[in-house]
Amino acid sequence: MVKIVLKNLDEKKLGNVAKRLSECVKGNEIFLLIGDLGAGKTTFVKHFVASIDKSLKDEVNSPTFTIMNIYETESFNIYHIDLYRVKKFDLTDFLGNGVIFIEWPKEDEFTDIDYPLIKISFKIGDNLDKRNLEIDILNGEYITNCLKEER
Repeated sequence: MVKIVLKNLDEKKLGNVAKRLSECVKGNEIFLLIGDLGAGKTTFVKHFVASIDKSLKDEVNSPTFTIMNIYETESFNIYHIDLYRVKKFDLTDFLGNGVIFIEWPKEDEFTDIDYPLIKISFKIGDNLDKRNLEIDILNGEYITNCLKEER
């Protein structure tokens, strides 16, 4: 496992991290997004999606009520899932078929996944406009190379 810690990111820098990740994904990664309400999870996904397809930027919103939003791009689908109110969710149909972002994951359910798995923890930084990220690359070490310049 590789851990990367990024501190006091404003929204532009948060967007830069999302953009860097979008440039190196292969289309089969799972991102577990950890953080309180308003911590920046959906904002991060919005920047990631917009980096791949600018026309979708205004389409990205929280999947709190829909459970899952799907963004279709030329490269691959992006699945944005919110498991806050869900006891069980079968990812089988989506694994390997696109990039998956999961808000409020039950982390222990992802220990035996054979796909690249990246956990991103979002916390408020020195003020309300800043975010601290802890990125744990559990599987998919090639992701580390994408974030070298962000450290």
